[in-house]
Amino acid sequence: MVCQRAQWQSVCRHCLSAFAPQRLRCQRCALALKDGQTECLACDDYPPEFDRALAAVDYTSPWRELIARFKFQGDVALAKPLAMLMTARMKTLPARARPQVIVPTPLSAPRLRERGYNQSWQLARHLSRQTGIPALPQALRRVTDTPRMMTLDADARRHQIRGAFEVNALFRRALVGRHIALVDDVLTTGATVDEITRTLRDAGARSVSVWVVARTPAPGA
Repeated sequence: MVCQRAQWQSVCRHCLSAFAPQRLRCQRCALALKDGQTECLACDDYPPEFDRALAAVDYTSPWRELIARFKFQGDVALAKPLAMLMTARMKTLPARARPQVIVPTPLSAPRLRERGYNQSWQLARHLSRQTGIPALPQALRRVTDTPRMMTLDADARRHQIRGAFEVNALFRRALVGRHIALVDDVLTTGATVDEITRTLRDAGARSVSVWVVARTPAPGA
């Protein structure tokens, strides 16, 4: 288990070395590439809607348990060190891949009332402070609530999420022609961020990167 620093201000070097090693990842979907692999076969077969993706770690222990604490158990103090992992990964990208605006994945109103906070916004606000990139927490709205999708396959997720988001008209001009970093906690099938990417592009966004704490490994990885 990752050691517990006072108030979760940071993750220690030992934990980073042991549980968050630098891995070669697909620049399009952030899946870890195997030794000797130069391209992602998944993206060749099913290219995502978004342009590129960044993930700090794989969605495995101990990060899976930490993210669950952060997302479902109210441990929002974890947002800062988790965002620091993402910021460190972002700093390895070339300048041309740096986005102009950060937008968190929105929750539906019922889910926000139930949880009390949007974990994606908690990450996004720390990312904005750490990187200097402005964040627009109200740029997107989730207009339909959907059942939890953790047990659904990719096709079922895509069906459930269709038409679930809209751009707030007050922020449309701030998105037109911009490279947007869409922030979420975990990237699994990509159904949600694909749908949001379509929504952002329809509103005039130039390109969309997906920034997540963790990427679910490919089956059998």
